[in-house]
Amino acid sequence: MIKKLLSTLLTLFAGMGMLTSCSDSDTPAPVNPTAQWSPTVKGNGEVIGAYPDLYSNYWEYTYDLSKHPDKVLRFSGEFPHCRYFSFSVYNDETGTAIGGINDVYIEPEEGSVNPFRVSTSRTGRFTVYLVPEKLADDFKKSWSPDNICIVGDGVRKVSVMIRQYLGTDASGENYDEYGGVGLPLISALNPVTGEEVELPEHILSNVYSATSEVYLLKSDHLREMPFFLAPPSRYYPNNSTAYLYARTHLSTDSILTFSFIPAPMPQRPEDYADAAARYWSICLGSAADTRSYASLCDRNANWKEGEKAEFVIALKKNPRLDEVTAKVERLNKEGGKVNLMVWDSEKLNIDGIPLGENIAFMYRNILPNSAWPYSISNMLPTEYYDGVREPIDMVTEPDRQIAHIALGDYGPLGQKSSTADYLK
Repeated sequence: MIKKLLSTLLTLFAGMGMLTSCSDSDTPAPVNPTAQWSPTVKGNGEVIGAYPDLYSNYWEYTYDLSKHPDKVLRFSGEFPHCRYFSFSVYNDETGTAIGGINDVYIEPEEGSVNPFRVSTSRTGRFTVYLVPEKLADDFKKSWSPDNICIVGDGVRKVSVMIRQYLGTDASGENYDEYGGVGLPLISALNPVTGEEVELPEHILSNVYSATSEVYLLKSDHLREMPFFLAPPSRYYPNNSTAYLYARTHLSTDSILTFSFIPAPMPQRPEDYADAAARYWSICLGSAADTRSYASLCDRNANWKEGEKAEFVIALKKNPRLDEVTAKVERLNKEGGKVNLMVWDSEKLNIDGIPLGENIAFMYRNILPNSAWPYSISNMLPTEYYDGVREPIDMVTEPDRQIAHIALGDYGPLGQKSSTADYLK
């Protein structure tokens, strides 16, 4: 299935190249900026591995820098309507993050405004430059531009990725795949004259074949499910995000519960700078393929700032699921903040393999603020399974590595029980 996906993407990229070709009369066809980028990589598309967030959309533009070492790329666009927006730059041969810029740090064009800094109904525009390191000094002296991302020497293949979370239309009420605006126009420049030159060909990124390692853990069968701070990802990470991760095996007649106080969320752009975090979500993925299949985020979860929110996880094939659902509904009518998430272990993924009963959990915080005393960014990461030791075996400082110890009520701890015991 992955090979079929890659073949489809190559066909789409070939079509993109045709959009900028000339007609028989040599009249340049108008450039469609959205067509310069990849098709939308949807977090809920059940295709990309490494446990993406279901409320995110991605677009990438990848090119061979070794064939275009003397070009500066310019990205000109309009700020989208979304919770979070960023440019990230990667060495596409390794998946390593090598640069980028977050929404709040993008300087708007003259006479424009950055809507991630202040509440506004005005349209905000920006320009971001991608500059090879050897050209950076001369480019800065010649043009003094804002919003520069530097590509270090030695990088041959570059991938630029746009991320949006919770994109809406201009009203902020309705979901929109592109955040209510078009994607930025990509141009190539001569760094000395500033004149436009031929744009490098958009080539296939390795992000489509990147995935996390699949493995089984003996601790999946333990009654308790502790959460750990994830180490930095090796594959196209969002460096603005921190994750608490956990794993378990959930059987047909068992229920997993965990509760914690989520990070408080800012209500307006003016609060972004000092916010505890910009966004949070609980994401469930299959340990059999490292793809995500269920999620709740701060916008649609049942929670209240400063209070514990509870999460109840049950298999779809649990014979008493209706009773579990009824209990959750009753608790919420009584004022509880309880969220039921149902896992379909028998669902087939795109490879035709059942998702299985080994579930991975991610508690995601975007732009966690280390100044907030309960920030997960202040924890120490615990390495993933190394072929011999499991994360629980690698804990050396529990008070900084295990979430419910490090963060108290702000850190989750999963507990499994029989369905019968949960219903009592």
